[in-house]
Amino acid sequence: MTVLEARGRVGGRVHTLRGGFAAGQHAEGGGEYIDTGHRAMRGLARELGLELEDVRVGTANFDDVVYLHGRRTTQQKATTDGVGAEIDRVAAALDRLAEPLDLARPGAHGGVALDRRSVADFFDELGVDPAARPFVDHAVRDDYNVEPEQLSLLSYALDDKAAYNQPDSGVEAFRIRGGNDRLAMALRDRLGGRALHLHAPVTAIRQRSGRVTVVAGGERFRADRCVVAAPLPALRDVEFEPALPSAVAGAIRDLQYGTGVKTLLQYRSRFWRSQGFSGDTITDLPVNATWEATDRQPGTPGILLCYGVGAPGAAYGRLAPADRVDAARSDVDRIYPGSAALFSKAATLAWQNEMYTGGAYTAYAPGQVTRFARALRFPIGRIQLAGEHTDARFPGYMEGAVRSGARVARAIARLGG
Repeated sequence: MTVLEARGRVGGRVHTLRGGFAAGQHAEGGGEYIDTGHRAMRGLARELGLELEDVRVGTANFDDVVYLHGRRTTQQKATTDGVGAEIDRVAAALDRLAEPLDLARPGAHGGVALDRRSVADFFDELGVDPAARPFVDHAVRDDYNVEPEQLSLLSYALDDKAAYNQPDSGVEAFRIRGGNDRLAMALRDRLGGRALHLHAPVTAIRQRSGRVTVVAGGERFRADRCVVAAPLPALRDVEFEPALPSAVAGAIRDLQYGTGVKTLLQYRSRFWRSQGFSGDTITDLPVNATWEATDRQPGTPGILLCYGVGAPGAAYGRLAPADRVDAARSDVDRIYPGSAALFSKAATLAWQNEMYTGGAYTAYAPGQVTRFARALRFPIGRIQLAGEHTDARFPGYMEGAVRSGARVARAIARLGG
């Protein structure tokens, strides 16, 4: 086996940032949370001897914050009985849309019609109360890194169907203790150094005479089969011979990815806790959302993760990194006055600016699920596609990426060389 990696590190969009944070703390610059229903990810961590930390422990006594229209309140106060009931009504309507759908055949049972509509269309047709609309819009933006009008209603409903049996308490339950990149590094160590080639961006993949030739880093690698696990935008500069099927080529060219910026702000103390808050914030400022990235890590300092996504994330991504940090720190100070005086260090990462990524993760635009989703799940001659964008159940998640790897491994074992 030979693994070709364009970057100088393994992990791709799983990227734990550690550089220079006080008290040896770290935070996730990319894929972060593992749900209780993510069985493949949890199973792989267990197989590799990695411990999960439950981020739900110890937060029961803290309030979440909502900052809208220049005013700060708590989540509990903001979601009054009327607002909470309206959010529940939207969730029930989504469940009804999702119930007849088939994850393996997304266009069946009315899926084509749903794919023509956006999530914003759905909210508009439901007549969502204006008091609740910021919360349902925010949830879409936070989960998909695009605006509700940019997201296929079919994609939204399929994801709801995939999570039917998972309680709300199981969402965003775990991280890998010591950093999520430990999983990628453990796989690297199992593989062995000679099989891994870093700084080896692929420029061509050719299938001829029952073999595959991959050109990367100026070298040619020949194999019986090839697994392509790169994000689709990264494949736009790769030459495929023969040409890929039109649906796959179209997905590489057009499939929408979310816009996501993570800015990690370390403070000398966890001021949010001293004020009785968890660090979780919903806001209409460009920073969009915050949460504590170090909730299970020791030390007096703490890292607040600022999440700029969708349209705000695009604006954040256009800023130079130092300006992005200043903007996030200023937004946090508006929500938590006086926090700027406790700021100590920062890191920031805009996935849409990353050369070998081109976006956060898959976020199907209206019409794209039925055009592309199934085409990405089938082999192309001796090429197998893997990655979160190829998984029928959990696209956009680390779970989807791990599931896709297992699917491809089973397929290759069946096919043989």
